[in-house]
Amino acid sequence: MRFWIHRNGELPIHEQLVNQITLGILSEDLPAGSKLPSVRGLAQRHRIHSNTVSAAYRELVERGWLESRRGSGLYVRAMPTSSDPSGDLDRLVAALLQAGSLLGYRPEDILQRLERRIRPSTCRRILIAEPDTAMYEILRSEIGEHFAIPVEHVESAGAQFELAVVVALRSLVSEVRKRLPKDALCLPLRLRSVQGALKEETHPGIDTVVSIVSRSAEIRHWAHAMLIAVGLDPECLCDVDTSCEGWLERLSARTLAVCDVVSASHIPNWCRTKIFRVIADSSIQELRYLCSDSDRGNSAKLPD
Repeated sequence: MRFWIHRNGELPIHEQLVNQITLGILSEDLPAGSKLPSVRGLAQRHRIHSNTVSAAYRELVERGWLESRRGSGLYVRAMPTSSDPSGDLDRLVAALLQAGSLLGYRPEDILQRLERRIRPSTCRRILIAEPDTAMYEILRSEIGEHFAIPVEHVESAGAQFELAVVVALRSLVSEVRKRLPKDALCLPLRLRSVQGALKEETHPGIDTVVSIVSRSAEIRHWAHAMLIAVGLDPECLCDVDTSCEGWLERLSARTLAVCDVVSASHIPNWCRTKIFRVIADSSIQELRYLCSDSDRGNSAKLPD
């Protein structure tokens, strides 16, 4: 089994060794009876103090993971079979590690991700991975309504992802993760439905024009398809691209403007509007959990 030592990591080196050996045993990368490298050999190979290796081995012996054989060295101890229900949990952990291994993840990667889920570091910056400028501005505005910490484009991070969470629309997450460091935290953003956004609206009259107002072609496409799905006549729908000159002239007192949060600030007061927010409440709550303590204390009520 190969050991991965991070000298500048959050965990002390002795704890890294304990965790990696424990996970190696659970995943059967270190099956029962496997011999561990000698204290001196492991210390020399990774240029760490022999006392550090000795302390890690001693802790694993005390926990029952390893056993010392006089004159031979340290070996992985055979786990006794038992009807103890905790054995089910061990098998579950082993299955997780084996599945992760098939996807190319080391046990240490999985442990770090679990630790971030259970005891997350406080994120101090939100980075948006979105190639379309119009959609980026919309996502940035929506997230900025709820958080006082910086909300920026992922490219502004360079290679610095410590204490940051990267967010992206679910359709882009797979590609985004390929370009991020393995330990970077990436959160998929769930979409809010148009039906939910219009749930308090009465059904538009037959003479009402429903204008879908946004600079983002993607939002106009989503909204158009979903409005038809909830029963609106396609004949009463009109797409309005705010990047086009004279777009305001296409609105009238008979118009119900379904718009994104950025476009809403440019629509005249005489035009009835309903803001279509892209990000679902559940994703905002996930961000609240991951971000700073001061932001976690904010009201859970979201804007209309």
